[in-house]
Amino acid sequence: MAMTTKTRTVLRRLAWGVAGLCLGLILLVLAWLAGNNRWVDAETQPRPAALQPRPVALAPEVNVFFDLTGLFAGPQAQPSRVGQALWGTPMPEQATVTDSHLLPQPRDAAWSCSWDLNDCLGLWLQDREGLRLRLREQTLLLERCAALADGLSAGRLAFDELLPQPRAELRRASDKYLGLPVASHLQGARVCARGFQMQAAWAKSQGQAEALLQALGRAQALSQALLQGSQSLISSVLAWNHERQRLRLLAGLLALEPALAPHLGAQLGALPERARDASAWMAAESLFGGQAMQEMAQLCGRNEGGQIREQAGLIDRWLCHFGFMPQRTLQANDAWWLQQHEAAKDGPEALLSRMQAQPAPDFSLWSLPFRNTIGTILLSVAHPAFDDYPAKQADLLLDHRVAQLALALATQQVPVAERGAWLARQDLTPSQRERITLSEDGLSLRVLPWAKPVAANPGGASRSWPLPSP
Repeated sequence: MAMTTKTRTVLRRLAWGVAGLCLGLILLVLAWLAGNNRWVDAETQPRPAALQPRPVALAPEVNVFFDLTGLFAGPQAQPSRVGQALWGTPMPEQATVTDSHLLPQPRDAAWSCSWDLNDCLGLWLQDREGLRLRLREQTLLLERCAALADGLSAGRLAFDELLPQPRAELRRASDKYLGLPVASHLQGARVCARGFQMQAAWAKSQGQAEALLQALGRAQALSQALLQGSQSLISSVLAWNHERQRLRLLAGLLALEPALAPHLGAQLGALPERARDASAWMAAESLFGGQAMQEMAQLCGRNEGGQIREQAGLIDRWLCHFGFMPQRTLQANDAWWLQQHEAAKDGPEALLSRMQAQPAPDFSLWSLPFRNTIGTILLSVAHPAFDDYPAKQADLLLDHRVAQLALALATQQVPVAERGAWLARQDLTPSQRERITLSEDGLSLRVLPWAKPVAANPGGASRSWPLPSP
């Protein structure tokens, strides 16, 4: 049957419509390519002063960062020199790393006890012989820890975390900035902090008041140094965790022996300034993100099976110029961090509220930005990863206040029947008052942390802090 004139007209219009649609899509793609390439990227700008990491001026031989990095060096090695060699610090006489990890790290249940899930002090005191043996097994490590803490207390040593420096050349995947070692002192700091706690428990079990106060003093010296000298987020979180553990230990000791209260007052003074500064870790984290963005552009087309080619191929080089705009992405990343830095001026709680209030990433076709599409997607994925960290710092400030309350109760010898009224009179912020409550029997404080629990707790989301018995 012959095609009618009307049918031919419809088909002709349909063909023109399809052609127009295809042309429109082609023009849209061309417009996107024209607006998303390296040639129209933003001009390079200096990074904001507020996001510049703090320079480290300490000489390596007095920086505990290196001692903790090399803590597990062999018996005949010097931890500081091994730590410098591991970090790559030039020295007049280069130390060898061959003897750097001959001492195993303690990993049994006593060393890894979680204060969020257990009464670690009670568990250690229940197995006094086991505690004694574990401490004796780590005599060399604990002697090194004691020397570091004593040096910190005397002012001979200090702690200032170094941040990795970008490699001049990228030849292997391990040369990438995010592949470089960060906070290499973490394991050493963890062992020293936990060792001091266990030594304090042992001294308490033996009635050795002088040794108890010595262990607590060393724990405080190390904790304050870590709080004040940490720059990276991972080091800051470690410092917050160790300080919270130390506070739990002090509260546990006060509950067992209220007469210690006069001796522990100095242990619960003001926190170091950087422990209260909600922006203290932002310069390092913005640097990590910015460097990763720059290297992503630099290595485009050069990654190949874990190796990095000297130069990308011609086609790869051409393709890499489209889609991702490194300078716009870097500057957008800095702008986002500056916004968080401003919110951090009101403390961790304010920063937490701001971060949690930010909208979740929306990757629908209609919500994607036209310019720097890929860079915007990368930032939208990366930024929410920081949402929960202000909660961890807010928990440190919360626990510090709880420990002060426990000390005040012990010092003032408040009767159990009067503790509810006493707590209502204390100077607490509205959020602290909501999160700190007295148990029905008046023998503990229930604390509701800001941070989400990592593991299930038998007592629910809140944590119980023991108080002195009448």
